[in-house]
Amino acid sequence: MLSSSIPYMNNSVKRPELKEKFVEISEGLFKGANLYTTEAQKIGFWDNYLILPVNTKCITQLIQSKSEEGLLDLKHNLRDLFRACLEKLELPDLTHSEKTRQFNAIAMLTVIIRNLFTKKRLTHFNIISILTGLDEADALFSKLVKAIRHHIQEQSTRSDTLQLALVLVAGSDNVNQNGLNGYFMSNDISATLFNVLAEENFTETSNENGHRDIVMLLGMLSNYNKYEYRNPYLSHLKQTKQLKALESIIYMYTTTFTSLRSRYIELNDDEETLSKSVVAYMSRFFYSSGTTAPSEAENSKLLSALPSAQTALLLPLFDLINGNPYFINTLVKMCSKIDSESSTNPGETKTTMLTSLISFASYLFEHNRTDRTNIYSRLLLTILLRLTEENSVMNYIARDESAAMVRLCRQRSPTLPINKLSRSLFCAILDDMLLFIRHNIRKKLDLTSYKLAFSIMHRILSFVSRHKIRLNYHWVELWPSLTSTLHFTAQRLEDLKFKEEFNVFLASFVSVFNMCVTYGETFLSDTKSYDSLYYEIIRATTDFIKLSDYVNQSMNLKARTGERTPSITHNEFYNIKLICNHFKPALDEWQTTKNVKFPTPEQVMSIISENYATLELKPMDKLDLYVAFNEIPAEMGFFRQVLRVVVIDYLEYYATEISPFN
Repeated sequence: MLSSSIPYMNNSVKRPELKEKFVEISEGLFKGANLYTTEAQKIGFWDNYLILPVNTKCITQLIQSKSEEGLLDLKHNLRDLFRACLEKLELPDLTHSEKTRQFNAIAMLTVIIRNLFTKKRLTHFNIISILTGLDEADALFSKLVKAIRHHIQEQSTRSDTLQLALVLVAGSDNVNQNGLNGYFMSNDISATLFNVLAEENFTETSNENGHRDIVMLLGMLSNYNKYEYRNPYLSHLKQTKQLKALESIIYMYTTTFTSLRSRYIELNDDEETLSKSVVAYMSRFFYSSGTTAPSEAENSKLLSALPSAQTALLLPLFDLINGNPYFINTLVKMCSKIDSESSTNPGETKTTMLTSLISFASYLFEHNRTDRTNIYSRLLLTILLRLTEENSVMNYIARDESAAMVRLCRQRSPTLPINKLSRSLFCAILDDMLLFIRHNIRKKLDLTSYKLAFSIMHRILSFVSRHKIRLNYHWVELWPSLTSTLHFTAQRLEDLKFKEEFNVFLASFVSVFNMCVTYGETFLSDTKSYDSLYYEIIRATTDFIKLSDYVNQSMNLKARTGERTPSITHNEFYNIKLICNHFKPALDEWQTTKNVKFPTPEQVMSIISENYATLELKPMDKLDLYVAFNEIPAEMGFFRQVLRVVVIDYLEYYATEISPFN
């Protein structure tokens, strides 16, 4: 009988844990072990190592467990690993085994570079020292960029190579401070990226992620220190006329915005039919014990995490719209083509990049509750502003054929009126602005974003007034939202007036009222809309006077101190105060005569109609003029901040959605 005291039979003694070969070799590599002594052994070692599937979790743990000093001490082994991977990437003719090693080399470089950049005390100089040494950095990293360019052109390696490129460019999520991007500047791959976009058919699902990755890579590289010196990627992005590439980009954005919007609808279908609502209500009684319907609080929490990380693609879209007139022309042509096709199929829902962008914007603006969404909201407002400054876009929207039924967010009260008919995209954009100003009133008012929203309104009103286009829009929804914002501004004037951007905000705000008061007859759909505007202005008399007094005081102060001309003057309030002073006495007289203390809105508007003929407004010239958006210098700080946010988001998107290494 065997004794239970024999060690290998004792259950209390644990057997050594079996390790996969990759883990065992990697641990030795990161302990600084001598892995080989001859050149032949060296070649054999790396061939054997890179044929093994890469365990990214293992590499991540090994790097994260080391101090920055410890990693610097491992530079001999890590340099050899970097060179071995680079050699595999440069091989021209591949056997099946070498192809496997090449894929693994790309994966290995991706996980190592990403993890090295997460070490806070490692600068890009330290990382260069670890991977190549300073003496050979230029040669080896230039080779790496050239290898990346080659493999992006290959269908089989494109996806993994794009991930490597994104990780390399992102660095520690601060693109501008990543010195390795200098190698992308001196080895320009922008032509390759646009050629791939032009050659590949985006309508194939397999290519969707690849197109997004290419556009995001272009966006990151084109924003690298773009204010400091000439950036070849930004130049190419602004000047390219590759029709197929631009069409692919527009297709990509159309599907991306639709996808981003769908995440909101999945959590809260704001257009449920009666039958859907009944099914949803009854299903609550039949949920299994393991699957309970999400509560309103849970839904709210999930909504606050939206939009998903693909929203990062707004940055390269801004650069295209802001800098490439050929992109704008292509966008208009593609939208017009879809309009023409949909006219022969009236039953189908028409989706263009513009309609999908406007639709997504409504959901983003209505659920703008975090610093992250606030940055994206401001960026999207800037994009819409630039679109409304493009004559070709505005002329396109003005055409009857461009009218569409755009789904807009109705997930928070007060909701927009339900609309199931095609209408001008001007109306849909105005609704986006209405949603923004309604749902973003808060103690720390974002004056810059509100200024953008009012500027977009002003550009639309200027255009439709100039072209005498009457908009069949629910103006009675807009007026009280404007005066509510006005009241909030007046109430918090003592806090807001010290902010640098307050006067510009106020000028853009008042310009919307002046456009409607002075030129409303050219674009308002009926007299009721005009009467309701005057009604809201009269109700807000106290707020208008308070802000007008502030402007007068501000002007007098600046005149005494010799400061430059203010962005708003008391003249902007002239007609508004004239309206208040004209109708208020008539209203007071009517109340006294009729002995009515609190007249109804209908009674007030009746008095407005009766006294409108005797109102004489002062002509206001150049109301429809505006200063075009200029990124430099005012917006430079904002776009540097945007770059940080989009890089963090897109790398997170990689980690959670499409990374093969997750």
